[in-house]
Amino acid sequence: MPNSQYYLSFCVPVYNEEKIIISKIIEIQKGLNEILKKKKYEIIIVENGSTDNTLNELKKIKEDNINVISLEKKGHGLAMRESILKAKGENVLLTAIDLPFGFSDLKEMLKISDQYDIIFGSKSHPKSITYSPTIRKVASKTYRRFLKSLFNIKTGDTQGTVFLKRDSVLPFLKKCDADNAFFSAQLAIFSERLCLKITEVPVVNVKIILRKSKYNVFKNGGEMLLSMFKTYIELYLNPQSAK
Repeated sequence: MPNSQYYLSFCVPVYNEEKIIISKIIEIQKGLNEILKKKKYEIIIVENGSTDNTLNELKKIKEDNINVISLEKKGHGLAMRESILKAKGENVLLTAIDLPFGFSDLKEMLKISDQYDIIFGSKSHPKSITYSPTIRKVASKTYRRFLKSLFNIKTGDTQGTVFLKRDSVLPFLKKCDADNAFFSAQLAIFSERLCLKITEVPVVNVKIILRKSKYNVFKNGGEMLLSMFKTYIELYLNPQSAK
């Protein structure tokens, strides 16, 4: 994208984050200023269906390089897909508002960004240092086994952060139709099928996050499994629908 307005679009979906949203945006700005130096960036905040005061807090922001998008429907994948479509950057980073890996992922990604179309910040990377509750570890390992068995993908962990070249994924983005967190797995699945250049980088997360997680292993995990099987059916049992 030679005419991109920004070098990087830093994209974050948010849901009911009124207590931390402004402080986290300030933290993101500080981190990006330090890492990117003089390279231009934008921050895209996708508020999707919050029931608290998150949207009103975001309306206070007046900076030109912060784009706030509000969606009526809640959905992690929906928010990620919308942020890619609206991004004005040559590169896009998909991450979370609580910055689970700090900026360790972005620093590693930028070292090799010219060599790959998509880079995943991977908790399964042998050099990653992470903390997760036992039930999340078990759920994640089970999920990865399903992905490997059904789609034979080489990417070990699709559920971390994602750094991508926007022009590389736009041609197949409409196929990544999961509105939930399975969306990032679809990015890996279709990227590998199209033989794009993909890799994973290690991440660091040793913080024990005290706030309650918004991810429910059974509810959200079940939604992701349904999307997984739907994608499998479309690709292998009804391939005409995947074209």
